Amino acid sequence: MGYRKPIVILYGSETGNSEDYAYCLSRKLRYERYVLTVCSLDEFDLKELLDINCLIIICSTAGQGEIPRNGRNFWRFMLRKRLPSDLFSHLKFTSFGLGDSSYPKYNSAVRKIHARFLQLGAKELCIRGEGNEQAPEGVDAFYTAWEEIVISSLKTQFPLSVSLLPIPETELLEPTTLLKPLTQKKTLDTEVNMKMDAIERYMDDHSDKLIKFVVLENKRLTTVDHFQDVRLLKLQCIDCVLSYEPGDLLSLYPSNDLRDVNALIELQGWTNIADLPLQIEGPLKVPGGLIKNLTLKSFIMHHLDIMSIPRRSFFSLAWHFASDQMEQDKLREFSKPNASEQLYDYANRPRRSILEVLQEFSSLKIPLNYLPELIPQLKPRLFSISSKPDKSIIELTVAIVEYKTIIRRLRRGVCTRWVKTLSPGDLIVSSLVKNRMGHNFMNDRPIVMIGAGTGIAPIKSLIEESIINASSRPLCLFPGHRYSNKDYLYGQLWSQLEREEKLLVFPSFSRENSAYVQDTLYKNKDLVNRLIVFENASIFLCGSSGKMPSQVRLTLEAIFAEMNQWTEDEARKYLIALEDKGSYVQETW
Repeated sequence: MGYRKPIVILYGSETGNSEDYAYCLSRKLRYERYVLTVCSLDEFDLKELLDINCLIIICSTAGQGEIPRNGRNFWRFMLRKRLPSDLFSHLKFTSFGLGDSSYPKYNSAVRKIHARFLQLGAKELCIRGEGNEQAPEGVDAFYTAWEEIVISSLKTQFPLSVSLLPIPETELLEPTTLLKPLTQKKTLDTEVNMKMDAIERYMDDHSDKLIKFVVLENKRLTTVDHFQDVRLLKLQCIDCVLSYEPGDLLSLYPSNDLRDVNALIELQGWTNIADLPLQIEGPLKVPGGLIKNLTLKSFIMHHLDIMSIPRRSFFSLAWHFASDQMEQDKLREFSKPNASEQLYDYANRPRRSILEVLQEFSSLKIPLNYLPELIPQLKPRLFSISSKPDKSIIELTVAIVEYKTIIRRLRRGVCTRWVKTLSPGDLIVSSLVKNRMGHNFMNDRPIVMIGAGTGIAPIKSLIEESIINASSRPLCLFPGHRYSNKDYLYGQLWSQLEREEKLLVFPSFSRENSAYVQDTLYKNKDLVNRLIVFENASIFLCGSSGKMPSQVRLTLEAIFAEMNQWTEDEARKYLIALEDKGSYVQETW
C-alpha cells in the first residue's frame, strides 16, 4: 500500500524566513507525491500529534534564545511536566534551525525543541540541521544539504506505494493560488491611492494586531557629509493606547518603490491588467493581512519582495517559464544542489535582486497564478524602539541602507528606502512586538551598556526609562561610532545626562582614534570589573551582528581573568552564567 498519512511540516518564524523554508520543503515533497500539512507551530492542533507518524519542524531563534511568537503556545504545551516520557514513541521527527552564530544562544530554539521531542520518546527521522546567517552563503547551503537528507530518509522510512512514481522535475506542479483580474470591473487608481491602500487590510486570527500611526517627524541625525543617513522616525498612534517596555520592537510594513513595480509589470506584459481589481483564491496568508483595494499593481507593491536576492527555490520554478533554451538551461543550472558556488557568485555576492534576474533573462514570463509561489512575500521589518515608554509616541532610529555592490550597482534596502519617503502627516500601519528583554533590567542593579551604531536605540529607551523612574542605580554607557561630529547618535543627550551625573559615558570613535567599543571597555577595565563582578551589574550589548559581539565577549572574558586572577576557562564560564540568569543580554541584527 505504501505510506499515506500526511507528513506534517511546522514552522516557528519571527519574520517569515522559517515559513519560506517550510513551504520550500513542501514543494519538494509534493514532487515525491507525499501528502502534506504545513502551518505554524501554534496553528497546529496539538491533539493531532498523537495521530501523525512523521513531523518536521523548521524554526528560527528569537530574542535571547527564545521560541518565535507563533510557536510559544506549542512550546508551553511541550514543557508540561506531566507529559509521559513515551508520549511520542510513535513519532519520527527531525528539525532545522535558522540561526546567527554571532548570538551566544545560536540556534537555541530548535535545539530545545529537538531535545524535548527526544525526551518524550520521539525517534529521529534524520539528523537535525542548522543554518548560519553569518556564513558567506547564508542559510541556503545548509538547508539544501539537510533537505537532501530529509528526502532520502523519508523514502527509506516512509516509502510510498511502488505504483506511485515521483512527478518528474520537468513537470510543473499545479499552482496553489489563483490570481484573477476582474476584467468586468472598473480600473482602480493604484498610484494615487497607494499610501492609503497600505493602511486598510484584511486581518485573520493569526495576524499581529495592527496599529495605525501618523508620522510626526522624519529627521536625519547624521551630518549631510557623512556617508550614512540615520533617521529619527517619530510616530504617534491613532485611536489606541500603547504599552511597551525598553527592548520591545516595532514591525514596519514597507512597500516597494513604484518605479520598480512598474518596471516588473511592463517587463512581464501586465500593463493592461495592472490596475484591475484582483481576486485571489487559495491558501495565501500575508503578513499584516492583504490590503483591501487589491490590484495586481498594489499586490506587487505591498506584498511581494521583488528586490530580494533569489534563493535556489526561485530558480527551481523559474526555469519552467523561460522560452529561450539557453536561458532555461542556465536558470535550471542554478537550481541544482551541486551549483551552490555558481548560485552564490551570481546572486548572493553581487546582491542581485529578483527584478534584475527577470530583466536579464528576458524570455522568462511568469504565469500570473505562479507569481505568489515564485516571488517571496514582502516581510515586515523589525526595529528596536528608541523612546522611553509612552502611551501614544514611539521613536525609531533607522539607518538608511544604501551601498554599492562588487559589480558597482547601487543597492537600497526596501524598508529603509520606504522610510526615507515618509513625511509628517503620512499614515502607516505597524505592530508592536514584545521582546521580553526589559524584564532582565527591572531591578536596581547597575547596567553596563555597550552600543555600536544604531545599536544605541534600545539603550536610549532603557536609559530614559531608568531616569524617569528616578532609579539611583549606576548607568554606564559605552557607545561606538565613527566620528564625534558626524554620527555620534544622541551624543548631546549623553553629554547632558553626564553633566547631571545621571550617566557615565565612555564613547569610542573608530575613525578618529582607531578605538572600538571593546578597546574602550578594556581601557576602563577597573570600572567594568567592579560594576559587573562586585556590584552585580547587568550587561546590555546592542549593534550589528558579526565581529563586534564576539570581540566584546572576548574582551569581557579577558577583563574578568586579569582583574580577578581567574583562568580563561573560569572567565568564560562566569560570562555564560551571567547569560543563563539573564544578566548578559545581547540584541544584535
